Amino acid sequence: MPRLPDPLRSQAVLIGCGRYEKLADIPAIANNVHDLAGLLTGNELPTTTVIDPADPLTVSTALVEAADNADDVLLIYFAGHGLVDERGGLYLGLPRTDPAHMRWTSLPYQEIRETLLRSRAVFRIIILDCSYSARAFSRDSISDSGPARVAVTATAALGSVVLASSAPNEHSYYSSGSPYTAFTGELLRTLSQGIPGGSEILTVDAIYANVAASMRALGHQSPLRMQTSSRIGDDVGLIRNPAYDPSRESERPLGEPTPADVGGHTIEPTPDHVDEPVGDDIEWSHDAPAVTDLLHRGPIATVISMRLTETHTSQPTTSFLMHIDGPWGSGKSTLLNLLETRLDGYFRVVRFDAWQQSRLAPAWWSLLTTLRAEVATGRSWWVRPWFRLTESVERMRRTGATYATALAFTILLAVVVGYFIYPKDSTAANWLSLARIAAAAITVLGAVWTGAYFAARLLLWDSIRGARLFEQTQVNPMSEIAVHFRWLIDRSDKPVVFFIDDLDRCAKEYVVEFLDMIQTLVRSVGGAAGQRRAAYFVIAADGMWLRRSYECAHDSFVDMSADLGRPLGYLFLDKLFQLTIPMPALTGTARSSFLDNMLRIAASTEATAAQAFPSEPPTAEPDNDPRPGRLGRLMARTRPRTRQAEPSPEELRQSMLDRLQELEEGRARQIVTAMSRSSERRRTEHTLRKFSEVIGHNPRSAKKFVNTYSIIRSIRFLEDAHPNPDTLALWCLISVRWPNIAHHLADHPEAVAGIADPLWRSDHFPEELRTAAALTELRGVVMSTDGGPLTPALIRQCCGAKYPAVEQSKL
Repeated sequence: MPRLPDPLRSQAVLIGCGRYEKLADIPAIANNVHDLAGLLTGNELPTTTVIDPADPLTVSTALVEAADNADDVLLIYFAGHGLVDERGGLYLGLPRTDPAHMRWTSLPYQEIRETLLRSRAVFRIIILDCSYSARAFSRDSISDSGPARVAVTATAALGSVVLASSAPNEHSYYSSGSPYTAFTGELLRTLSQGIPGGSEILTVDAIYANVAASMRALGHQSPLRMQTSSRIGDDVGLIRNPAYDPSRESERPLGEPTPADVGGHTIEPTPDHVDEPVGDDIEWSHDAPAVTDLLHRGPIATVISMRLTETHTSQPTTSFLMHIDGPWGSGKSTLLNLLETRLDGYFRVVRFDAWQQSRLAPAWWSLLTTLRAEVATGRSWWVRPWFRLTESVERMRRTGATYATALAFTILLAVVVGYFIYPKDSTAANWLSLARIAAAAITVLGAVWTGAYFAARLLLWDSIRGARLFEQTQVNPMSEIAVHFRWLIDRSDKPVVFFIDDLDRCAKEYVVEFLDMIQTLVRSVGGAAGQRRAAYFVIAADGMWLRRSYECAHDSFVDMSADLGRPLGYLFLDKLFQLTIPMPALTGTARSSFLDNMLRIAASTEATAAQAFPSEPPTAEPDNDPRPGRLGRLMARTRPRTRQAEPSPEELRQSMLDRLQELEEGRARQIVTAMSRSSERRRTEHTLRKFSEVIGHNPRSAKKFVNTYSIIRSIRFLEDAHPNPDTLALWCLISVRWPNIAHHLADHPEAVAGIADPLWRSDHFPEELRTAAALTELRGVVMSTDGGPLTPALIRQCCGAKYPAVEQSKL
C-alpha cells in the first residue's frame, strides 16, 4: 500500500551547483532546486536547500543533520557537474571544484552513501542529475575497506533507491535557454502535473516510469534506477498525484486500496484548496475564446505550427487542408488563437468567421475580401493604394468587356455633359469664364469617378450585389475567381494560412458550398517548384456537423455508399482533408485549473502558494524527544542557507508556473525535432509497413494514415500518454479505414468486445454499425499481435484519455 512520508519523521536535502569557477556554469540548476523544494514543501516534506555551497563541509553538515533527524524517509537530490577519478569513482562538482584536484575540491559520492548508512531512515531515496551518475550504482565508488563493503551489504535489508539521470559513461544534458536541466525538467513536470489515471500517491516507481518514457520520447537517454528492495518503489511516494481522479476508483481492480496510508494512519482525500470562505458572489464568465492557455493546449499548438512550417518548407507548392475536430465548447477557437501566435511570424494568418459571413454574401466573395485586406496589411501604408489599383486592374481583366463597356459609356457621357456646359465664348481674362471652365472640368471628372466607382462596385464584384451579378453573368465564374485567388496568394509577403472558425454554426447549404469552394480554390494554387505558392487551411469545426451537412445535401446517394465503415459524409471529408486532428481530452489538472480561473479562486490560491513557497519559516515547536537535533524537525519549509530580500509566495509560485509553461513549449519543439530524425522516420516506416495490406491501394488513405499517425503520436506524448507505437498504428488504421467504428469505440471503449466476439456485437453496437463491426478485416486489426489485441484500456490511451494501459479485461 503506497504512502506518503511522515512529515514528523522525514527529511529532504536538495543540493544544486550551477555556478563554477573552473567548470561551465549551468544557470538552470537554481530553478531546479527552488521549484523542486516548492513542490516538496507544499506536500509537507521538510526540505533543506543548499545552492552553490562554498565547500564540501557545507554540504556534509546539511546531509548529516537531515540524516540524524530522519526516521522514516530521507531524500537527497543533487544537480550539477559529475566527475570521475582515475579509479572510476563518482565525484559531485561544487562551485570551487578543480578537476585537477577533485578529491579535495569536490564531494565524493562515497560521502553521501556513508551518510545514508548512518541514517535511521526506513527508506532512502537519492536522485542524481549529473554526468556519469549511474556510477553511484557501483560499489567501487566506495572505499575498498572491508567495513564499507559490509555496510553496503547491511543496507540491502533496508529500503534504498537511486535514480540516475545518465549511464556510467554518459553525460547528462541541459539545453541553453531551457528553464531546467533535461532530467529534472521531466521530474518537475511529473510532480507538478501528476500522472493522469494513476493512484492518489505518486510512488517512486510511477515517477521513474513516467520520466523515463518522456526522456526516451524526447530523444534523450533513459534515466536508470537501482533499488535494494523490490518493494520500495511501490511502498513510498513523494507527493500526492495532482491528476488523481477519484471517479476512477470504480475501475480499480478488486482488492486495490483507495485511501492512502501515511505514517501508520489513514488520510482521507483532501481538496486541492484550503476550504476558506471567499465570498458568495462569483463573477459571471463569458464564452469568448481564451488567449491565455488555461487548458494547457499551447504545446499542441506548437506541434501543429511546426508541422505546418515543415510542410511548407519541404513542399512549398503543395497546399494542405487540416481539420480540427471537436464538439461545441471543446476549445477549438482557443486553439486557433494559440496557433496564430506561433505562426504569425512565418505565415500570413487570415482569420475567417464563417458564421458571421454566411448570411451576408457568397462564400467566395467573403473569403477573397478577407484575403485581400490581410495581404494589404503586409505592405507599407503608402504602397497599399498602388496594390489596390493593380488588384482592381486584375479584376477588370477577369470581368472583360462588361466593365470596359460600362466604363467607356461613363466617360462618353461625362464628355457630352462637359461639352454642353463648357463656356463657348470664354477668355482667360474673364474670371467668370475660368470658374465655368473649372466647374465643367470638375463635373466631368466627378462624373467619370462616380461612374467608374459604381461600375466597379457592380461589375468588378467589389460589393455583395456585384458578386452576385458576377456569378450570374459569367459563363464559368469559379474559374475566374480561382485565378484571382491565386494572384492574391502570390502577392502576399508570406505564405498564407486560413483559419476557418464557426463553420459548424452555419446552415448545411452554406457548409457544403464553402467546403466545395475551398476545394476548388486549393486546386488552383501551387504548381511546379518555384512557380506558385500553396495555400493552407485550418478548419476548426465539429466533424459530425460537416458530415451531416454533406449527407443532407446528397441524401439520394447516402444508401449507395458501399464502403462499410465510411458512410458518405466521411468519404467527402476524407477527400477534402489531408489530416484530421481530434481535440485533445481535458485532463483533470487542466480541468481544475480552468475551473479555478472561472471561479476566481484567489484566497485558496494564495494559501496554496504560501504553503508551497513560504516567505518565512514557522517557529519551531519543542517536543519531548531527548535525541539531539530533534528540535525544529516540525518545520516543513524550505531553509535556504543565505537569506536575501525574497519575492512574495504568489510571485514565486507564478515564476514556477511560467518556467513549467516554458518547459512545455520546449518539449513540444523537441518532440517534433526528435520525430523528424532519420532514425525515428525509419522506425515509423517500419511500424507502418506492417499494416500496408490493410490500408489498401488507395494513395489518399495511405497518406492520411501516415499523417494521422505522426500528429497523434506527438499529441499523445504531450498528454503524457505513451501508447506502444504498434498499438497506436492499429488505432490510427481503424480511424482512417473505419472512422465511424473508431468514433463509437472512442466513446465506448468496452465495445471492442463486440468485435472480438460476435456474441457480444448486438450488445455493444447500434444496428447501423453492426455490419461494419462484423468485418473480418476489422477483427484482424483489433486482434493483431502487432500491438494488440486492442483492449478498452489501450483504446483509452490511444484516444488521449490518459488512463494507464493496464489490462482491465481479457478479450
